[in-house]
Amino acid sequence: MAACFEINFRLVLLAGLLVLSFPSGAASAEPVNINCNADLLCVTVFKEREVKLVLENKTNKPLSFALFLQPDYLEELNPETIYLSEPSTTVLALFPIPATPWGFEYRIHYGHERHEHDDDYLYSLPFASGSTYPITQSHDNLSTHHRGNRYAIDWNMPVGDAVHAARDGLVVSTYHLSAKNSPTGEATANHIWIRHSDGTIGKYLHLDHEGVFVVEGQSVEAGQFIGVAGNTGYSSGSHLHFSVSTLGGDNLYETFNVKFKTRSGVQTLVSGREYLHP
Repeated sequence: MAACFEINFRLVLLAGLLVLSFPSGAASAEPVNINCNADLLCVTVFKEREVKLVLENKTNKPLSFALFLQPDYLEELNPETIYLSEPSTTVLALFPIPATPWGFEYRIHYGHERHEHDDDYLYSLPFASGSTYPITQSHDNLSTHHRGNRYAIDWNMPVGDAVHAARDGLVVSTYHLSAKNSPTGEATANHIWIRHSDGTIGKYLHLDHEGVFVVEGQSVEAGQFIGVAGNTGYSSGSHLHFSVSTLGGDNLYETFNVKFKTRSGVQTLVSGREYLHP
């Protein structure tokens, strides 16, 4: 069963966090860890006299960013949500070098405002008409969808199978250059983000290398072919990760348990089942 993780991590993972443990030795001004999310931004860890985490934003897109430090004694250092709109460099946290392992996780989301979801909207299944794929993870079976990803859905889709838009919208972000997966988080997931009429964002992740066939600023319709499935980023096998989200809550964003049109009628989807696209 493929597992997917929306944010990329490096090194050892523990409870969804990037965990770092520094060996003894002289301090260095060189980075000890760099973690990037596509071509959007990077978080770099420096070990000098103190630990310093630095955020480098690389884009003009409106992004919201949140940092989550562990263990508990570091949580008070978490900055408030940061709203990005142009390339910049920001020091996120500065603290004495811990004597025990510590970790961090970060989340990003498109936009600076919370939006209400249109719960009456019926989504199309994000693959070709007449097709069906098994669901390996949904809200009733959470294994890797942490924090705001509760209602994200994973379909077990082979590399190269067609991905279609689940709802009309405007393409606001894409990435297609990643060529590999990494269950330890060393690679970036290729993605398509689509903004819907209610302001929510539809996310399609882990697409194949060069497997994105829409461009930023393009309007798409529900059912339109937009890319092909893959196994890029923080993933243990080929699949499609799909979610609908907005800013909000302690986790930076929240996902919605949306309704889909299927051959057997309107459904909210659960893991372990397959639903035929009408």
